Amino acid sequence: MRRHPADTPQPPGYFRGEISFDAPSLHGHRFPLVEVQGRLSGPHLCVMAGVHVNEVSSIEAAIRLPAHCPPDALRGTLSLIPVINQPGFYEYTQYNCPVDGKNILFHFPGRPDGTFSEALCHALLFEWAHDADVLVDMHGGDLRENVSKFVMYQRTGQGDTDRRHEALARCFDADLVVGLDPGDTDRPGRSFTARAKFGQAGVMSEAGANGIIDEESVLYHLNGILNIARYLGMLSGAPQPAKRKQHLCDRYVWVPCPVDGLFYPIVEPARRVTRGQKLGEIRDIHGRSLGDLVAPETGYVLWRMTHPVLREGAFALAIAVPAASS
Repeated sequence: MRRHPADTPQPPGYFRGEISFDAPSLHGHRFPLVEVQGRLSGPHLCVMAGVHVNEVSSIEAAIRLPAHCPPDALRGTLSLIPVINQPGFYEYTQYNCPVDGKNILFHFPGRPDGTFSEALCHALLFEWAHDADVLVDMHGGDLRENVSKFVMYQRTGQGDTDRRHEALARCFDADLVVGLDPGDTDRPGRSFTARAKFGQAGVMSEAGANGIIDEESVLYHLNGILNIARYLGMLSGAPQPAKRKQHLCDRYVWVPCPVDGLFYPIVEPARRVTRGQKLGEIRDIHGRSLGDLVAPETGYVLWRMTHPVLREGAFALAIAVPAASS
């Protein structure tokens, strides 16, 4: 990993520049980097956004974050990459990276000899954030999505570890807190899942809608990260208490569209639904009904698509299933 324009150790203060990585498929690519080095030593917090470049409320939160962590008030180091999918940034690419057509989100931990997305995932985890106490990956609200304010963490089956991961997730004032099944660590997936596999901590925050900056979602992401910094002792004071319900859930259920058509939803993000409940209707181009979309599980709507046109098998929405303990 190289910092541009400087590779020398940074004194207390701000560094604004770029970084690059040595993997062959990443040659020629640079990524924006902001680091805040506190006056006193302490933890290392890594924050990233822009894995999906239209999720702009989270990108805006990343842009604002350094101003809330001045070096004189900070213990340790904040390292921030506000846009991960640089090749897609000015292409308005939905989900996938235009270099290799892969969704960076689901390729962690990656591999150094892989395609662009795979190599980038590996470099982020094992070069940029290799010694981070916590990695926060911010998401939410692509061009065709309306997303509830939720946060995810990875369960491991180890009590103390899971309690810490949940506590980090609860730093976000979320409607829903989703702890993924320990079995998810057995396959490639999200950044926080890969970090849990290697005994490290991470969370993913979600909020936003339709590729627009909305202040409520920006502050949700921003305040959650500041709470994590307080939790770690990087900023003074205790984490701010949550105002939303923070319903604890332990399963993420994708709900696909059963046929080609137009989806007309009747539920909104964060709403509770029951198994078999109608979620909306699918119609053809003439307005004729092709059937209802119904909830496969009882839970809460994590997000739904806002553009009505869906192919068969495309996901219309997702549901978080409440944990038994909640």
